[in-house]
Amino acid sequence: MFLKEFCYNFLGIIVLMRNIFIIPLILFLFIGCSMKDVKVLKYEQKTDYLVKNLEPLHVDFKKYKSRYFMPWSIQKIGLTEELASWANFAYKKENQYYGENSLVLELDEIKRLLDTTNFQEYNKRTSYAITTQNTQVRNLPTHKPFFRQTNLAGEGYPFDYMQNTRLHVNTPLFVSHYTKDGSWAFVQSPVSTGWIPTSSFTVLNAKQRHEFKQNSKIIITTDNIPIYSNNQKYLLHVKLGTLFSIEKEDDDFYYSFIYTKFGNKIKAQIQKNQATIGPLDFNETNVLHVSSQLLGEKYGWGGFLDNRDCSAMTKDFFAPFGIWLPRNSASQKDAGEYLLLKGLNDKEKEKMIKTHGIAFLSLIYLQGHVMLYAGTVDDKVMVMHNAWGLKTSSFGTEGRHILGKAIISDLYIGENLSKVKKESLLISRAEGLVIKPDVPSYYINPLVMAYPDVVAVKNNQVYFSDLNTTEYNDFVDKTFQTKLKNPSIKDTLSLKYPAFEEIVPPSFNYDPGRFRNDDLLKKLYGQNKKEIEKNLEKLTWIDGTKILFNKKQNAAMQLQKVINELKKMPKKYDKFLTNIAGTYNFRYIKDTKRLSSHSYGIAIDLNVKQSKYWKWDKIYKYSNNFPKEIVDVFEKYGFIWGGRWYHYDTMHFEYRPELFESID
Repeated sequence: MFLKEFCYNFLGIIVLMRNIFIIPLILFLFIGCSMKDVKVLKYEQKTDYLVKNLEPLHVDFKKYKSRYFMPWSIQKIGLTEELASWANFAYKKENQYYGENSLVLELDEIKRLLDTTNFQEYNKRTSYAITTQNTQVRNLPTHKPFFRQTNLAGEGYPFDYMQNTRLHVNTPLFVSHYTKDGSWAFVQSPVSTGWIPTSSFTVLNAKQRHEFKQNSKIIITTDNIPIYSNNQKYLLHVKLGTLFSIEKEDDDFYYSFIYTKFGNKIKAQIQKNQATIGPLDFNETNVLHVSSQLLGEKYGWGGFLDNRDCSAMTKDFFAPFGIWLPRNSASQKDAGEYLLLKGLNDKEKEKMIKTHGIAFLSLIYLQGHVMLYAGTVDDKVMVMHNAWGLKTSSFGTEGRHILGKAIISDLYIGENLSKVKKESLLISRAEGLVIKPDVPSYYINPLVMAYPDVVAVKNNQVYFSDLNTTEYNDFVDKTFQTKLKNPSIKDTLSLKYPAFEEIVPPSFNYDPGRFRNDDLLKKLYGQNKKEIEKNLEKLTWIDGTKILFNKKQNAAMQLQKVINELKKMPKKYDKFLTNIAGTYNFRYIKDTKRLSSHSYGIAIDLNVKQSKYWKWDKIYKYSNNFPKEIVDVFEKYGFIWGGRWYHYDTMHFEYRPELFESID
């Protein structure tokens, strides 16, 4: 018995010794290999090198704002229903996705979710809205995650396949339709389409949108700051890059507002040291500040957990400087002049980047990742990027060495790790260099926004959906009269239309909309009388009169919206709305050889007896009888009014949506 106990004790000592010496040795060898320092240059250590000799930059903030407010300038989501509903097909798979409990999602559960998407209503219940809080755009209408198998590298947490992107508060939206229960909406945001909760936005009318756009804008320049109401009640936290519309300011604060989901405003105040009116100057101080706000943030796939991923970081880095970037890395690749690096060896790539790259104004693209070029240190290219990890390989098994945050590194980060292969290094994977990203002007031209048949405006040509083109600018300096007689298309956009403003006598020769380019109008509505008349649609005016209006470019559809709203107005307005002078009439403007807008079926004249026309008056004297309430309805749907012209014609309303920032 004693011998047996001795043997057991002896064996126990051996096991204990093994645990004390051998296991730590194994752990040391294992951890030592996997935990070697990754080459990361701490931003604070080398800031003087990274921002030296920054190139000054002039930014056209109008481009940024035009792209930001794009959802308020469209009349439908441009994708076909099949493309818009891609997720309904992509995720309708069995035994491929796992839920929050790490168990496989049953196909019946997925089908029930897909059934709620209601795509038969796509682009039919449209409205314009704004986010009232920070919100996540989802690929399907659910907060629940779809994960792939967690034992695969780069899958599982945090890679939720439902996650599309994160939207800041005050983001404009175009709403296509709602789920069957109304709890989610399918929207076009400035950066993507997808599903957001109905509780996260409110619908705005054209007048509200116009007010929001017209106010001065500030951009938040400090990350994750709390916003308080004017009576110091907490509202929400906002990130760097968030845009606010401001109403006034004093020495210490900007005074703004946030819409609630019920459409009313909550007044808010923002410290001046946390935001800037318009874009920041691109200089050493501001680049250092913005960079320091973003570095160290934890990685967030598609905005997961309100963190940024690679393209969200680059997008928000540029936002305070008034430079617009699309949302994902593949789109950012096309955001500026692109120099191909693919096919070059590592040294050639670095030379190309150092020669053509502009520190903090250029992007380096590789498949699935994008980085901000940050200059050089010791002749090595440095990049600022938010990355999940480095691809590793061990005995044929793929893995990840987790970085998990925004860092500054060189392009050889991980070369000292035995599991990181040379072909997995950033320099080896780099495919291209984007120089000075910017929004192409043709993408945000008001003609593209306003007219379905205008595809693009670029290289001084207007491109139409039927593949025809016409000249945009003739580069001729013109007087007011020559612009009336022979305007280029660009000339027609030269005067801003004062939608929804108070009715006052216009300044001398201020006639926004009277410059009309016949070539453009013919391509939009019909080349001749016969073609135009084929495009006319019969509508019923509020007093029962049958009228004709051109259905092309949504003109008749927008007039029908005007009719529907005017019908609801009190009886006191009837004297202005009955016995109208008419709509379609193929004729030339008096004393000219130019076709009237009535010739194209895009204008309507109201009651002549209530009207004032400058040519009828022996002595010029601006006056108006038409109530602003009627004018507001027409302007809400894209119609300019002759009462806002110096050469007044108060009965006249004309469909010219390109002259508006917002229409319903």
